[in-house]
Amino acid sequence: MRHLLSRFRSLVAVVPLVLPVVLSACVVDATSGPRVGRRPPYLAVLVQADGPPEVASAGPYRFRVRELSGTIKFDTSFRASTRDTVIIPVTAATYRVDISDVPSTCGIRDGSAQAIVVPPDANTSLIRFFLNCAPALTVAAYVDGFARDSDFVVTVRDSTGKEQASVLAANDTIRLTGLPAGRYEVFLRHLADNCVPINDGGARIPVEIRPSGGAFASFRIVCSDSRRQPRIVSLAGSSTGNSIGYVVRVTDSDRDVEQTFVDVTDCQQRSVLPDGGKRRNGMSTQPEVISRDTAVIIGAYDLGVPEATLVGRCLGVWIADSRGNTSPMTEIPLRPASTTSRPVVSTFTARVVGVTAIRAEATMRDPENDLVGTFVVYLVRDGVLTQADGQMDRVVNKPAGVLGTSIPELALNIGYGNWNDYLGAILYAVDRAGNVTRIQTVVQLP
Repeated sequence: MRHLLSRFRSLVAVVPLVLPVVLSACVVDATSGPRVGRRPPYLAVLVQADGPPEVASAGPYRFRVRELSGTIKFDTSFRASTRDTVIIPVTAATYRVDISDVPSTCGIRDGSAQAIVVPPDANTSLIRFFLNCAPALTVAAYVDGFARDSDFVVTVRDSTGKEQASVLAANDTIRLTGLPAGRYEVFLRHLADNCVPINDGGARIPVEIRPSGGAFASFRIVCSDSRRQPRIVSLAGSSTGNSIGYVVRVTDSDRDVEQTFVDVTDCQQRSVLPDGGKRRNGMSTQPEVISRDTAVIIGAYDLGVPEATLVGRCLGVWIADSRGNTSPMTEIPLRPASTTSRPVVSTFTARVVGVTAIRAEATMRDPENDLVGTFVVYLVRDGVLTQADGQMDRVVNKPAGVLGTSIPELALNIGYGNWNDYLGAILYAVDRAGNVTRIQTVVQLP
């Protein structure tokens, strides 16, 4: 060992390097410069890493320097970190420099091996390795609302069931290193009773850590005034084709329910829809909502996904009021609408009346006499209300739906296009069990 160290020190000398962003550097070896009697050329090797400090400052890394042709017997190894520059006296030739012991979460920009020609008339030739490092996993908690929780416990579980826990402060991030590539589940625990995670996946987020690292799990948490928090009393819904319909009953002491969030999930609060769940605002403008301690909200969506996507899934809903108080998500199995007990729509028409309104009318019945009401969507020329995207624009006159069978007129010339922009209308009829019937018609022009 002493012989090897002596040989190493005869070949390698280390001096500090001061970079614009580094005020000091430590040396790898105690020698202060090249061995006495040695003259240029020299080969300098350094490594720089970009990433969080606890990852970028890892090391020391192992380096190996070899004369490439083999005609000069030069082959030496050493260790150095990002704080070091290693200067080696060499003979003019072509050399290969390899770096190893690099964390799997660090990528090497130009590869782990570099070649360099050291000319006879040069002073110092430089090899530089650039590492781009990411933590294996970053977890963030974004918290908003009333009486916010200040910190949480994050548990990371691997595929074998082994767990490790960390404390995560509100509106902060933690970086977890040393996690090998693989699939994990990240759990957010010890939430206050008035706080609800509304991100995709709720309090459980599955992640996949790749060898290069960089996985990210973010929790979005809303804390509510528990005295004013909306609460879902019941939820029922079903699918027909690639559409869903639902009826939700919600209590709210302030009678100011404003927003619904509706999703099709894997039954663990994680969306299976390409664009995620659907938000609908405007509930607090509806008399059926603001005048009731227990509001009944009817809704529906065309999801534009293959019908098979909805098979074996769940319907997930949460409700928020105008102050941002939010209910927990409620999930129920999403089943196809019953063909024997869902509402029967005999006729459905929509026509422009005096170029100032659209009047929609329908006749319907329910085999079990438990029809709750309807939800109507009007189809408008593409690009009239939003940027053109190849799909017809949609107007919802009653965002909370309508109880019963009477459909209110849609007033025109109020910012939702002209009378001749309206092309069609869709009616969804929903019963107490959530069974939905969908029917579409063309708007009749005057």
